[in-house]
Amino acid sequence: MLSISRYSSVVEFEHLVQSVVKWDFRFWQKAFGMAAIYSLYIINKSGGLIYYKDYGSAGRMDTNDTLRVASLWHSMHAISQQLSPVSGCSGIELLQADTFDLHCFQSLTGTKFFAVCEPGTQQIESLLKYVYELYTDYVLKNPFYEIEMPIRCELFDMNLTQSVQKDRVALLGQ
Repeated sequence: MLSISRYSSVVEFEHLVQSVVKWDFRFWQKAFGMAAIYSLYIINKSGGLIYYKDYGSAGRMDTNDTLRVASLWHSMHAISQQLSPVSGCSGIELLQADTFDLHCFQSLTGTKFFAVCEPGTQQIESLLKYVYELYTDYVLKNPFYEIEMPIRCELFDMNLTQSVQKDRVALLGQ
């Protein structure tokens, strides 16, 4: 049993609890095949969030937060294109942080696909390109879909879920 008196401060105790909870979450991810992918976003060329899917991240965000993340990423991506010393730079493709990695794929039309995942997760670029293929096959070819509007396509959702589950299995096999 843990006793708070063993620790010099409440902050140190809270840090220990957070690390145990984090380890426990990662253990369950590996043991039961939960996603190394936290969430997936699709942003249209004008910066509007047109699709968001949460894959069981530890801290779920509300709608306003997801819109803020998408808007902030669109702005950072656009600024990085302009500030890059390399001509023809397409923007940030990978943002690495202590607790997550953010991978981005931008199509030729300016639509951005980005995934927030566990640090060090491999093969996310190929997954994002496959998501783009699903987007072109099931969303853009849908006669009822209006360009730049939120995606509400059952076939897209179903195939996307299957591809992420397949990717989970491949990630766990590494």
